[in-house]
Amino acid sequence: MAIIEPEFLELTRGLDLAAFWEENDRCQGLATDKPRCPASFSPDDHWIFEFMALPSTLRYYQDTDYRNALHREVNAITLKYVGRAFFDEDTWRTSPRRIENLFGCEFAYYEGSTPWLVPVTDDPDEFSRILDRAEATDLRTWAFPEEYLAEWEERKAAGKPLPKLGTGSRGPATIMTSVLKPETAFLWFYDHPDLMRRFRDILALKMVELNTVLREFSGNDEPGWWITDDNCALFNRRLYGEYCTPVLEHVLEAMAPGNARRYQHSDSAMGHLLDMQYELGISEVNYGPTVDAGLIRAKMPDALIHGQMPPLLLRNGSPEEIRARVIEDFRKAGGNGRLDVTTAGSLAAGTGVGRMRWFMKVVQEHCRYDR
Repeated sequence: MAIIEPEFLELTRGLDLAAFWEENDRCQGLATDKPRCPASFSPDDHWIFEFMALPSTLRYYQDTDYRNALHREVNAITLKYVGRAFFDEDTWRTSPRRIENLFGCEFAYYEGSTPWLVPVTDDPDEFSRILDRAEATDLRTWAFPEEYLAEWEERKAAGKPLPKLGTGSRGPATIMTSVLKPETAFLWFYDHPDLMRRFRDILALKMVELNTVLREFSGNDEPGWWITDDNCALFNRRLYGEYCTPVLEHVLEAMAPGNARRYQHSDSAMGHLLDMQYELGISEVNYGPTVDAGLIRAKMPDALIHGQMPPLLLRNGSPEEIRARVIEDFRKAGGNGRLDVTTAGSLAAGTGVGRMRWFMKVVQEHCRYDR
């Protein structure tokens, strides 16, 4: 049963969904010559599981027909109440290999959970051999499983749209602390720094190599790069500068040269790293809920900020609390037109369509430039 909060439906009885999204489309520019700030939502698999009270997360990942049918059902509900469909109704069975896989890191699937990457080793000698294999691997022959190539050809023959690959990936902080347990990685930064610097350098080179292969395969010639890097908060400034910045510099120079889009998402408390991110040319951001909108604006004056509504406040807060936070973030970060009002991170599991409607109504009324 979908989560539809009746008290919030009552509060938003007069909300015109078609008019809201039509105006929203006119609000995407990066200046104040528009009606208001745009608003957006980013529901994901965590959200859909709780929204629909799914009996099995494993079936969602393992049964493509079931997943597509569920997406159709959810899209019908959100179209009715929010005016937008958020989920792909023709999902892929297969995928190219990921950069984490190059280092022996594979997904594990457990009931009641999203997929989890399993760290590869606690033995530095074994990890050195893993790095040897990764460095020697030809990614042109490694990147695409046979099953993926077959599905690509099936879809191509059927005239279905094919994705542009090589557009972004998880960032170095999260990759390193997925391939290795976080506690192992941080101990090795101090106990085996040469090994970890080698990991850093191979990671940077292979990220560019892999995504160049993906782009060439899919005919993607559009520069730009997105980064999802939740584990940035684990790194102090020195370690981030030594182990993450060099990877990002190399990848961004190759994948997002010049003024191309450079986007960072991180659910974490990484306010101590904002100036370092800005120096990397990252100018479109979605940070965690503890990172104040005013701090982001001070450290990144011309960045497009996607945020900064705390997801749990939208899920649990009163109408007055939600409204106050939207107004506060607009006051702190919306004055130059470079604010997309959304959650700081993904939409929290348990958030219903009634609260989404209230969020839309508040943005529509209180984040305007034409008054």
